Amino acid sequence: MGKIAWVAGATGAIGNQLVKLLNQSPEYDKVVAFVRKPVTNNWETFSKVKQWVVDYEQLEVPQGEAAQVDDLFCALGSTTKKTPDKKAYYQIDVQYPLNFAALGSQHSANFYGLVSSHGASQKALSNYLKMKGGLEAKLQEQPYSHIAIARPSLLIAKRKEYRLVEHLSGFVMSQLPGNYKAINTVDVATSLIKSANNGHSGLEILQSKTMHSK
Repeated sequence: MGKIAWVAGATGAIGNQLVKLLNQSPEYDKVVAFVRKPVTNNWETFSKVKQWVVDYEQLEVPQGEAAQVDDLFCALGSTTKKTPDKKAYYQIDVQYPLNFAALGSQHSANFYGLVSSHGASQKALSNYLKMKGGLEAKLQEQPYSHIAIARPSLLIAKRKEYRLVEHLSGFVMSQLPGNYKAINTVDVATSLIKSANNGHSGLEILQSKTMHSK
């Protein structure tokens, strides 16, 4: 029997890649995409994928659904542009991932893979990086046998609309060395899935430079 994966933030740039790659992986028999409302996209062609409509404020398994799970993948996150209210921003970027972790642990999940950020630290000057650092610390209090935290630099993702500023900044950062180099979303998703199946235990930090496919 293959494993069962849950994906939070499944409609985002990295979350969508996670759903796609998990569906292709022979390690998994079922992939559950947590969504706020039903979505119609290419997931319809993915035989292993099922959508659960959830409320992250009061997160629970939808009535009538089987609650088995092995691995959790969390790609939840917002931006100050989308969520200018600091309290709401904290809810999405910190509390929702913790609610997701709590639900998974209640159902005996073993692995939690988190998309954080390069530079995340509780001592960071940036409020965003400090918030991410706080999430990482609180996540480690959860009873998972294996936690992997991905810390990508600027993400490179295909968008429906062309954004000149993002295109230019992505080009500049793609020329930088080490952990500062921009990274493709598929590389981050691939690294988290590999981590979930590498047999390790404890805390695993996936630095941006180690996740690049090239």
